[in-house]
Amino acid sequence: MAHSSTPLDPVARPSRLVAEALVKRHGPKRIAQRAARYGISPELTRAMVLACGAVAIEPRGDRRPSPPA
Repeated sequence: MAHSSTPLDPVARPSRLVAEALVKRHGPKRIAQRAARYGISPELTRAMVLACGAVAIEPRGDRRPSPPA
């Protein structure tokens, strides 16, 4: 899989990593690898892995509908 070589704004990196992890259903190991490549701290990496894991195990029926656009 090809990855963009465009540098990201350091503030946008964690948000982008989480969004891509949720959409592409990355596991904890993949999230940690990408976080390390982005230079994200171990503390923030752990929080992102836990957040993505919590969303992944959340039953679909419990999710609230998105607000109308």
